Amino acid sequence: MDNFNLKDYQAKICSNVKRIRKDLYNENKQYCKEKGIRNPYSAEAVSELLNITYEYYKRLESFDVNKTISLKLILKLSLIFGVDIDEFFK
Repeated sequence: MDNFNLKDYQAKICSNVKRIRKDLYNENKQYCKEKGIRNPYSAEAVSELLNITYEYYKRLESFDVNKTISLKLILKLSLIFGVDIDEFFK
């Protein structure tokens, strides 16, 4: 545990949140465009589902040390994205 650095883990989680969301966004982009519907994986849509502001969500994805991501938000994102929670820690 001597090498444990919380900020490194938080940065990794935020980076993975962004990567997973963008992958899902791109997977659904064409379908949503064809159907004329909003992509549920846009940063705006995800922030609404989390009941947080878009600005706050973007700060989470970019790892703002003043706005760290909570376990509760990680759990919610796991449900929204349909991924196991461990995907955020890889």
